[in-house]
Amino acid sequence: MNKQTILITGATRGIGWALAQQAAKQNYKLILAGRDSTKLQTRRSELLHYFPTATVQIAVFDVCDRLAVRQAALTSGKIDFLINNAGNIADNWWIKLSTQNWDQVITTNLTGTFNVTHYFTNQINPGGQIVMLTSKSALFGNPGQANYSAAKAGIIGLTKTLALELKRFDLRVNCVAPAAKTDMTLPAIEKIKQHFAGKLPAEWELGSSKQVAEFIINRLLKTKQTGMIYSVNGDKLGYWEEPIFHELI
Repeated sequence: MNKQTILITGATRGIGWALAQQAAKQNYKLILAGRDSTKLQTRRSELLHYFPTATVQIAVFDVCDRLAVRQAALTSGKIDFLINNAGNIADNWWIKLSTQNWDQVITTNLTGTFNVTHYFTNQINPGGQIVMLTSKSALFGNPGQANYSAAKAGIIGLTKTLALELKRFDLRVNCVAPAAKTDMTLPAIEKIKQHFAGKLPAEWELGSSKQVAEFIINRLLKTKQTGMIYSVNGDKLGYWEEPIFHELI
């Protein structure tokens, strides 16, 4: 049986790197995508050191650069799974949020996800899956994250629509809202700890990137469901139900 191929954006750190390690462990072929060719080569070497029989390619592109994404899609060959993990934050209170903060986060998280998905969809084999990364901030909002919440809410809408449209091509599209300590979340966690005199509120007790990766690689890629929004926080796994309409009287 041929190995299945996974392309992971933002693959050199955080959840992306955890995904890469878990995928190599489970004997998938890997395409590590990111902006920095040196970091990608280093990560490829690390994977091959720990998993000598792994097949690991790299794809150097910025998700915001449409021409580069398009070229990567044309040269990557067929894949089975696309994991849209690349993202960033630029948190600030609404009255202080700059247009640069807004554009930076919307462009990377939402438009970047569009760019990669748009150009790689035709490269995904039937029976494959697109995995989006969203956030609980998209579902409930989060003070100081208007830009991030809006971008990640857009990803949920994109997931829902593509799940309906791509079903006829035998492609599934699902979304994961992870809660994990990463390079991106640690600064925010430290600020919150300071605000609460060194003790985190219960909702900010987060799991690890490894636990998120284990769920995605070991469980989600095998699911037959589509259009779902899953939640992962440590060992606590679940999914969000569809919005419920309540008639006003």
